[in-house]
Amino acid sequence: MASIQEERLQAYLDAEKKALRSQEVTIGSRRIRRAELSQIGASINNLLSAGVGSTDFSPGSRSKRVILRDL
Repeated sequence: MASIQEERLQAYLDAEKKALRSQEVTIGSRRIRRAELSQIGASINNLLSAGVGSTDFSPGSRSKRVILRDL
């Protein structure tokens, strides 16, 4: 189960994708403006610097865990 911080990180990543696709959307006569990309990026950086998502080791990732043993 994902923690609240991991859910927030995923929400910010999704918002960043949407903001990168289009910053402003017009639906009928309404104009909807997304959050500023700089604010989204700052929030993502804050969560990552706090260590959120750092324990997610997916198969095929480039990082590996190494245990050194002195025999």
